[in-house]
Amino acid sequence: MEPGCYPAIVVSAQQLSPSMIRIVFGGPDIERYVGVAAPDECVTVYFPPTMDDVLPRMTEVAGVWGYHDPALRPECRNYTVRSRTETTLTVDFVLHEVGVAAEWARAARAGHQVVLSRPRSWYRVPADADWQLLVADQTGLPAVGRALEQLAPGDRAHVILEILDDADRQEFDTRADVTVEWLVGTGNGATPTALVDAVTSFERPDGVGYLWFAGEAGASRAVRAIARKHWGFDTKHCSSIGYWRERAEEWLAKYKRYERMALAGYNRALREGRTEAQAQEEFEALLERVGL
Repeated sequence: MEPGCYPAIVVSAQQLSPSMIRIVFGGPDIERYVGVAAPDECVTVYFPPTMDDVLPRMTEVAGVWGYHDPALRPECRNYTVRSRTETTLTVDFVLHEVGVAAEWARAARAGHQVVLSRPRSWYRVPADADWQLLVADQTGLPAVGRALEQLAPGDRAHVILEILDDADRQEFDTRADVTVEWLVGTGNGATPTALVDAVTSFERPDGVGYLWFAGEAGASRAVRAIARKHWGFDTKHCSSIGYWRERAEEWLAKYKRYERMALAGYNRALREGRTEAQAQEEFEALLERVGL
């Protein structure tokens, strides 16, 4: 049976670029980790109150694993699994100026511990797709890297990536027909993003396309609207995910008032047979209605 959570121990921490740190996790629970093949394989990382604390394991209530007492729930953020082996799991952390995850990553050393959730993903390329458009800010670089590594010879993809500094560029291995466009010095919490305009002006190739976006939540909604309303893409051909939010702490404080209602709507949509993408759209629509 798949474990309900994965306590993880830091093996190493490496500064990849001015804006990113790579953390390698290990430990006996990571050796039991059950992953997914999708390149945007995502886990929720739960952080202890202090660097030297050790969180308890999650508990299961009505089939759902988590920290169910709101008063004791640790701070958490979602992160892409950049790579994994039989004994390790690697996560790249973007160093935002503020935030619990960035502060933890800056201080992380071998032996520090977190707890990881079971993984999930959104990247699903339909069988009829002739080309892909992959768009992301720095938080999406790990998933884009995995996606390009997994593409087969003959696959076609255009990639638009937004970074703060030239030193944040990464090299990606791929066997596919890929073009990469770098936007440097915008977005990523420092200035307004240029990704929405880049998607708007993108000249779509002939054939059926698939759009995958990862970045700030407001930009994610804007890109989703372009694909759905102007390009006519359905949920199978558009995956636009908010990886982080401007003024996240302020947003989270307000979100807690609507969290139970929003999650109930999401789970209800799944029970009624809608796909994860459709349920996510309903979830986002509810949050937008309440001003989130």
